[in-house]
Amino acid sequence: MKDNSSNMAMTAIVGVVAFVFGLIIGLPVLGWWLFPVEWIDAGPVDLAPAEQAEYVQMVADSFVLTGDVLKAQARVDKLGPKASASFESALTSTGVDNFRVSQLATVVTMPPAESTAGGSTTIMQFLVPVCASLLLLIVVAGGGVFVYLRFFSIPRSKAPPKPKPEVTQGTMAQRVETPAEIAAQAGPEPVTTFKTTYMLGNDLFDESFSIDDQAGDFLGECGVGIGETIGVGDPKKVTAFEVWLFDKNDIRTVTKVVMTEHAFNDEGLKSKLAAKGEPVMARNDGVVELETATLKVAARVVDMQYGSGALPPNSFFQQLTLEISAWKKSEG
Repeated sequence: MKDNSSNMAMTAIVGVVAFVFGLIIGLPVLGWWLFPVEWIDAGPVDLAPAEQAEYVQMVADSFVLTGDVLKAQARVDKLGPKASASFESALTSTGVDNFRVSQLATVVTMPPAESTAGGSTTIMQFLVPVCASLLLLIVVAGGGVFVYLRFFSIPRSKAPPKPKPEVTQGTMAQRVETPAEIAAQAGPEPVTTFKTTYMLGNDLFDESFSIDDQAGDFLGECGVGIGETIGVGDPKKVTAFEVWLFDKNDIRTVTKVVMTEHAFNDEGLKSKLAAKGEPVMARNDGVVELETATLKVAARVVDMQYGSGALPPNSFFQQLTLEISAWKKSEG
């Protein structure tokens, strides 16, 4: 309700402001200053009653001097239907003026007095400017309403956001059974095995796993996360992952960088990533091994796919599934 009231109040304010602004522009600026009304070629019939009486007196003065009845009649005819009233007004004067007007009245014929048709003409002369003013006000008010609706009331339409490609965000890490071939190569039974999948679009991909022994004691931690991206824009194009191993009995964290074929063959990028850990090119069924004082980890590439697009071939991962197994090394 408050929003509706506010909108109505705003509409009223804008309407009043538009009306006043239009009135100021229409009357003082346009009507009186830039385009004022100018009367030209006005005749005696358009004069005010007092000036028409003076006009009759001037015609009478001219007639007394010249005696030209035809010219006097022509001049009286210019008063039109107002001639009789003008003569009556002029006859109210005294002395010589009254005498001259009386002489003139005896020799001229008065035009017909104002009739209904004349009254209609007068009404039309009054209605035309009134209607023009009303039309101007309507145009100004309509303009104010249009401005309000265009710039204040109706929100500007925004371009619809570009649809983002639907991408699978990968799977959460889950504990799985250690493959027999990995267990056979590594020696003793692994403490734990996890499997995780990265998919293009999972820009926050970062998995870590706690390594505990059979008794539940904490031995360390391992994990995998985004190490380097390539190109610009969303989603991020991952060109390398960091696979790491932390051993609570060791003072260091071991890291290896699993990278695309493009990154591995690009010496500049490869050298940059080498600062984070030993570079390893990702291959299907390839195994990345990490070892600390008491722990050993084997990260096997179960499945991998490169993305395609404007970037160089084999430069970023579309999908990468890793199976990470951890063992506790035999003492001695």
